[in-house]
Amino acid sequence: MTTPLLLLLSSLVALGGATPRGVQESITIDNGLDRGEWGAVDICPSGSWAFAFEIKYADLGHVDDTSINAIRLYCRDANGALTDTAISTEGEWGEWLGMRTCSSDYYLTGLRANVVPDMGTFGDDLGMDNLQMSCSDNTVLDGLYGTPQARSDSQVVPLSRDVTKIDDREVERVQYKIRVSDLTRDYGEWGSWSYCTEGLRVCGLESSVEPESVTNDDAGLVDVIMFCCSVD
Repeated sequence: MTTPLLLLLSSLVALGGATPRGVQESITIDNGLDRGEWGAVDICPSGSWAFAFEIKYADLGHVDDTSINAIRLYCRDANGALTDTAISTEGEWGEWLGMRTCSSDYYLTGLRANVVPDMGTFGDDLGMDNLQMSCSDNTVLDGLYGTPQARSDSQVVPLSRDVTKIDDREVERVQYKIRVSDLTRDYGEWGSWSYCTEGLRVCGLESSVEPESVTNDDAGLVDVIMFCCSVD
């Protein structure tokens, strides 16, 4: 069986790189697209790990939509001090949506992605449409929506109540509004979760982005590898 570290070494050799200092293994998504160009590996400074992430997202409504264009990790050390950020390839389009942050003293340990499959000749390729990451306390952070919450009756708000007659019967009619912030809007398919081995934390990444082209249907960010470092 090929170990994650051997897979990491093989991929880095193929890219002409060396093993980043402190990296113990790599974790990947299982639904990335085989297109785009891999960018540089970027790793948190030694003795620090990723505790938050942020996506650069281009919303729909353009001639050529692309969804996620970049992922940024935020690094802090064991004392809680911010040390740096880590980012690989960054596509041209979109806006940064804000940090999705683990609670105090917790770090990122896993990921999964929502990816839109190749749409063919007459479709519009979007690439990765959302990213979720898990913290070491098992909290799930969502790139588009923050921290997902379970849908409950409290998220459905009555707007009005009135009584109307239907076939001479009085019927109470209730109109509801579902809070927009509680809705999800994912066009692709969620892949499986991939986690760092227990005792390791996410500490860097490498992403694949399809370059902007006037003539081709771009897909933005299409794949990502994240790296796990030891706590020591």
